[in-house]
Amino acid sequence: MENLNNIVSTDLPKMEYDFIEYYVGMAKMVVYWHVKALGFKVVAYCGPETGVEDRCSYYIVKNDIKIVITSASQPSSYKIVSFVDLHGNGIKRFAMKVEDVSASFQRALKNGAIPLQHPVVVSDDKGSVEHASLKVFDDNEVVLINYDNYTGDFMPGYKNIEDDWDVLGEDSALEKIDHVACALRLNEINLWENYFNNIFQSKTVKQFDERKVGEEKKIGMLLKVLQSENKQMNNVLVEPDHGVRSQVSLFIDQNYGAGIQHIAFESANIFRSVEVLRANGVRFTRYPDSYYEKLNAKYPHLDVTLLRKHGVLCDVLDGALLFQIFTAPIGDRATFFYEIVQRVNNYEGFGLDNIHALFEAMETELMANNAL
Repeated sequence: MENLNNIVSTDLPKMEYDFIEYYVGMAKMVVYWHVKALGFKVVAYCGPETGVEDRCSYYIVKNDIKIVITSASQPSSYKIVSFVDLHGNGIKRFAMKVEDVSASFQRALKNGAIPLQHPVVVSDDKGSVEHASLKVFDDNEVVLINYDNYTGDFMPGYKNIEDDWDVLGEDSALEKIDHVACALRLNEINLWENYFNNIFQSKTVKQFDERKVGEEKKIGMLLKVLQSENKQMNNVLVEPDHGVRSQVSLFIDQNYGAGIQHIAFESANIFRSVEVLRANGVRFTRYPDSYYEKLNAKYPHLDVTLLRKHGVLCDVLDGALLFQIFTAPIGDRATFFYEIVQRVNNYEGFGLDNIHALFEAMETELMANNAL
């Protein structure tokens, strides 16, 4: 693994995360939770009232984080209804902003991508947006999108509704999407690793292999981090080990297949974020005192008291710090959750040293929730 940090060059240097989209049973209720609990602002809406007959979609933002929350507007909206029936409320797609949708799409197809939507241009009086989409996992997709010729709030078909949702609370300090994490079935990780790296010309920069060998005590998982050259796209893939009951295999069961397990948001001040979100009713995964005792012994210069108070994990790498915390699953199934991170002194890793603590604590909580 010595050469994993030598990221290959790419001709997609401007690619970066744009929006993520949920399919849910009741969009308005999920929107309300994101507004009240996480501090998002509702910007625009599309639905039957705006000429879009099959769905109700809300576009919400927090700094550079863009989320679309969609539900079916009628029983015949089978694509949305069937996704929610099968997977529960969950992420359907995430979008990557690119300079040239058609060129990026054709390049991806040449390198093995599975097309779902060929490039299309949608327009209104504020300009035009071009987008296309590619298949990933069981029922997910990656959207390629470009807004260079559009001056509206989001996309054609959306109407501004900011005045209808004047619900401002304390600033949660959430800034942007840091990474997207995906849970896969046994023996799927190499397939999707090659798929992503081929079509986006990203590179596997980290690997964490905790599969059991014999009677070794291991977490029972294999994790890989895929990163674009400009480091704006970071996709984490994880699969369970054979015969090991884990948080990853629980997601596969509850989601009824592979999919997007969590989205990580970068915070400008994670302790402020946690204070505000906890006051708003957000539940976070708890970690045992032994984690903080070991952390204090290893890094006596850290303010472990502050970390313990807020339940935040910390990883140290060459003087740089990564603070991490994970919410409990935000829906009824033990599936999708959020991660919040803060990178100090240009920390560029992914906190792999914290994975043992993370998985042990999360498995305890997720298994307990699943037993209720």
